[in-house]
Amino acid sequence: MSKKANYRQPNLFLEILKGLGANKLTSALLVVIFASSLSVVQVTHLSRAQLIEQDSLLQERDELDLEWRYLLVEEEFYSQHARIEEVATSQLKMKRPTSQDEQVIIVQ
Repeated sequence: MSKKANYRQPNLFLEILKGLGANKLTSALLVVIFASSLSVVQVTHLSRAQLIEQDSLLQERDELDLEWRYLLVEEEFYSQHARIEEVATSQLKMKRPTSQDEQVIIVQ
């Protein structure tokens, strides 16, 4: 049993580091793969953020378009001739001039 007690298993982490240190190309490729994976995560995050912003801007555009349509309908309502004449007679007490109220001015 003393033979088994003295025998130690090699540390796996140290063995991996020794293997990577021995082969520089493998180490370089590992670094490149790690950097590439971080880049993919970053680009995915940024594109999702841009999509969320685009959705909110499209929703805002739709709301503004709807408000614009309501304003056009309201403008059309207030610009109708009958509506203008009704406001002029009821609120402003205006009336159409008669021929007796007209005065002709001759400019030479």
